[in-house]
Amino acid sequence: MPTSRYEDKRGNRLPSVTQILGLVWSKPALIGWAHSEGLKGRPLNKTRDDAAVAGTAAHELILSRIGGPPPVLDSYNDAALKEARISDHHAVSWIDEHEFEPVLVEEPLVSSKLGFGGTPDWYGLLDGVPTVLDIKTSKRVYPDHFVQAAAYAMLLKEAGHKVEVLAVLQSPRAIKGQANHFTKTGSEMIDPFTRGFELALELYNLRNMIGY
Repeated sequence: MPTSRYEDKRGNRLPSVTQILGLVWSKPALIGWAHSEGLKGRPLNKTRDDAAVAGTAAHELILSRIGGPPPVLDSYNDAALKEARISDHHAVSWIDEHEFEPVLVEEPLVSSKLGFGGTPDWYGLLDGVPTVLDIKTSKRVYPDHFVQAAAYAMLLKEAGHKVEVLAVLQSPRAIKGQANHFTKTGSEMIDPFTRGFELALELYNLRNMIGY
C-alpha cells in the first residue's frame, strides 16, 4: 500500500484520511486485543507491525485480481506471505462472482477544498455501479471503515467522479475465515458516514489549532 505525502498547491503538507481517523476515532475492540497480546507475552508493537505487513501483502494480491498492478512480493517474509495468501484465497470466491471495471487503483487524491488527502484502494464500476471499494483483512468490519470509505468518496467526487456505493471487502487472514462484502448505498446510508468524517476532520483541525 502506498505511503503518499499529500500536499496542497502551495506545497503545504496535508493530513491523510487515516491520520485524521486515527486521531479522533478509537476502536474498543483493539483495547481487548492489545490486552490479550500482553497476556500472551507478545510485544504489542511487533504484533501490530507484523499484521500490517501481512495486510499490505494481501492488499497487493487482491488488488492485482481486480485491475491493480502485479504484486511485488520479494520484500515480504514467509510468515507475512502465508497470511496474505490466506486472505487472498478467501477473496477469490467473491471476486469470481462479480464484474470489475477499474478506473483508479491506489491513486493518491487531494481535496483542495477541505485540506486532506487519501488513497482509495479501488474505484470503478463494480457490477456496473460506480463504487469505492476498501479492502480490509481484519477479523471484522468497524463503523469507521465506512467513514474512511466516505472520505474517499468525497475525494473522488471532488475529482469529478461519481460514487453511488461505499463498499468494504473484508477478507481475513485466518484460515477458518471467509470473505464478506458490505455496502452502503443511497444518501440515507452514505450521508451519516460522510458527516462523521467531516466532524472528524473538524476536530483534527481544531486540535492542531489549539495544541494537544
